Amino acid sequence: MGLKVSHQTDGERLVVYTLVFFSLLAVIDYFLHRSRSIYFLPFNLLIILFFLNLPGWRQKYQSKPELEFWLQAAPLAGYAYLYKLAGSLVALVTSNPRDPWLARLDASIFGISPNEWVSSLYRPWLTELLILAYVAYLPLVVVLAYLLFKQNGEEQSNLYIFSLGLAYLACFILFIIFPAYSPRFYIPDIKPAPGYFFRGLMNKVEIWGQYRGGSFPSAHCAAGTVMIYYAFKAGHRTFWFVFPLILLFFFSTVYGQYHYVVDILAGIIIGLLAIAAAGLMDRKKAKNFSPPQVQ
Repeated sequence: MGLKVSHQTDGERLVVYTLVFFSLLAVIDYFLHRSRSIYFLPFNLLIILFFLNLPGWRQKYQSKPELEFWLQAAPLAGYAYLYKLAGSLVALVTSNPRDPWLARLDASIFGISPNEWVSSLYRPWLTELLILAYVAYLPLVVVLAYLLFKQNGEEQSNLYIFSLGLAYLACFILFIIFPAYSPRFYIPDIKPAPGYFFRGLMNKVEIWGQYRGGSFPSAHCAAGTVMIYYAFKAGHRTFWFVFPLILLFFFSTVYGQYHYVVDILAGIIIGLLAIAAAGLMDRKKAKNFSPPQVQ
């Protein structure tokens, strides 16, 4: 049996095109604001070259499924890099955060500030549980890709990774157009939820992994919506493993003061749109590449 020809996946193309686009934005940002985003350009080029060579490496290692999976899942690491790159561009359009508008919208919908209300629920044990769920989101993204790869095949895993990419890309672009700092930086008198070990660990993670300007919409919740859909497609056992964790980290985004509730709603909408768009493009591609019918 011959080896199948390995082509660039939709997720890989998405990373490359987005890197080119963000690189152009970084150049514009440098000339307008002397932004440090220009320093990402050499790394952008190296990552673009990596993804352009990736199909050949995947084809070379087709006989080693585990290694092939990690090469196929490389766009997930690309999305993490794009998140950091988007953070360097959040002042391109405006340096005025949109938190006042988001806080007012939350209050107008719910009659109170959900972020202030949720602080009344603070308990150290609950903080530890929710931070654990919040942090579990990252490995869960990869675990679900692997389960789909093993149970449903490479095409379904690729479609999941591409759907995630579309959701992330929409969020990153909105970070740049509509930057918001998050409730913990905007709402006065809001303090971090008290906890124990995981609270201290999260404080260290936040120093490296988060930035002011990436609150609206919630990329966590956009990705979580995509994950719920593909976990359901992977089977009941996978769904009931993934679903409770995602519900917990949805709640943790407000409990931890990382997001307004409208951030979560916007993230869910973006996740649903990403699922629909990826599915539509996949069906269109399958139709275009279907063999001709015998008359």
